[in-house]
Amino acid sequence: MDAYVILFIFFGLILILWVFRSIKRDIERGEKILHEAEKAQKTLSQLLNGAIETIEELDSFGEYIIERIENKVKWAKSEILDIEASPVKGNTEHLKTEEKVEKTAETKSYAGKEDYIEPGKDMQKDENKKRSKEELYKKAVELYKQGYTVEQIASSLNIGKGEAKLAIRIVGRESI
Repeated sequence: MDAYVILFIFFGLILILWVFRSIKRDIERGEKILHEAEKAQKTLSQLLNGAIETIEELDSFGEYIIERIENKVKWAKSEILDIEASPVKGNTEHLKTEEKVEKTAETKSYAGKEDYIEPGKDMQKDENKKRSKEELYKKAVELYKQGYTVEQIASSLNIGKGEAKLAIRIVGRESI
């Protein structure tokens, strides 16, 4: 009987050691999973911060575009008012009032179609403006890299602070 008790205790000890070993393995697996989860959380946090930054940049870019469109609309309205206010060229003294109205309407329609009459010149102007803006933005990035503030860059290049920030963010990112 003593042999059975010793055998029972021996198997009991083996069973207890086996249980402790499996518990240790489970704890190690849990720590490994926890470590991987922390890595994933850091990665997701970085991705989220990058996405938030991109959304803020897109928001500021959208505001910039809206501002530019509003300025173009104001400019177009002032041009239309200037065209309406300027007298029709030529000998119009012999024309009747109705003919003057028709000629003014024609002048308005031609003013809008001038862009289509000589596309070569307008395309050259647009390309020159585009090139000059690109050069201006590259200059803004260079000044920023030299340590100038956004306000200093905007005043030295004669552009707005928002446009300077936008140039630094977008053009600066492309050169990196």
